[in-house]
Amino acid sequence: MRCTGVILAGGAATRYGGHPKGLERVGGVRIIDRVAHALQESCDELLLVANADDASSWLTGMPLVRDLRPGEGALGGLLTALTHAGDAAIVVAWDMPFVDGALLRALRARGERGDVDAVLPEHDGSPRGLEPLCAWYSARCRPAIAASLDAGDRRAVAFHDAVRVARLPLDEVRRFGEPARLFANVNAPADLPRTPPMLAVVGRKHAGKTTLVVRLAAALTARGHRVMTLKHSSHTFALESEGRDTYRHFHEGNAERVAMAAPDTFALVQRWDRPLAPEVIAATYFADADLVLCEGYKTSALPKVEIARAAVHAEPLWRDASADDRSWEALVSDLPAHDFAGAHFALDTADWFEALVAWTERRFLTPR
Repeated sequence: MRCTGVILAGGAATRYGGHPKGLERVGGVRIIDRVAHALQESCDELLLVANADDASSWLTGMPLVRDLRPGEGALGGLLTALTHAGDAAIVVAWDMPFVDGALLRALRARGERGDVDAVLPEHDGSPRGLEPLCAWYSARCRPAIAASLDAGDRRAVAFHDAVRVARLPLDEVRRFGEPARLFANVNAPADLPRTPPMLAVVGRKHAGKTTLVVRLAAALTARGHRVMTLKHSSHTFALESEGRDTYRHFHEGNAERVAMAAPDTFALVQRWDRPLAPEVIAATYFADADLVLCEGYKTSALPKVEIARAAVHAEPLWRDASADDRSWEALVSDLPAHDFAGAHFALDTADWFEALVAWTERRFLTPR
């Protein structure tokens, strides 16, 4: 069964002063790009449902359709989505910056068992107990949706009694994050999360990611910016080696969180069942940063600068990315890069690092 990922952006954004709220940035990334990235991980194709005059410029190359029944709210947008989607669709509102791709895959997997017409995640922060604007719908829902609209009922759940609805249980939803954050939407400027600008330094093994992060952090700090760094690792780690105090606190005491405090430094390690998204980590622990430099997170929606050296690898990572992945913003390399669409800093030139620092400051920071 083919599944279309639908970004629903048909509202008038009256509480946002008419401004296209999905074009706002969280962690340096437009919300609409974040939603598109999550949908790309779980769907066969993407579709934008929007009515703004300039909507065709929001996502280059993505098909755009306008509401079949303008003014009918989210339910009208859902009818439009399912009319153009074919077999099924995962529909996500364009103002949800923290929707998780793994959650969307779980919704699709439940829907494709074939015994239901819609799958909605449970959300304890919603009056309905469900989140209808981050859900899987079969095209079989179209007649029931149209009937609800004809009857003047524009509630997003108005048609549920006429179709087979499955709920993704709250405990399962929480495997992907707290519902309050997963389904947080930006209805007004005050709702925009305070996530500092973020830049991910990515590359293949031994490309020089750590060295580049360290040099870039030092150069930007010297220019007066508050730079914080986040290292992504696929391996576990400890504050201290086996037998030392904090190791025993964590492993023998089985404490959920262990902190070490010294006169000039502080460190915290905690257990989790599923890693937090880098944006969540930054918002929680680095909210006062001018810039968070990340090492890794190559599959995230974060803006990326890749380092690729001919002495180590024949091809850079960005060639493996999808053609419409806008997150690959810069390349530091001595490999041929005539077809790279972003900024290119040639390793075989004398001033490549100074140029990279200047680009980072222009793109993410106010010069000081």
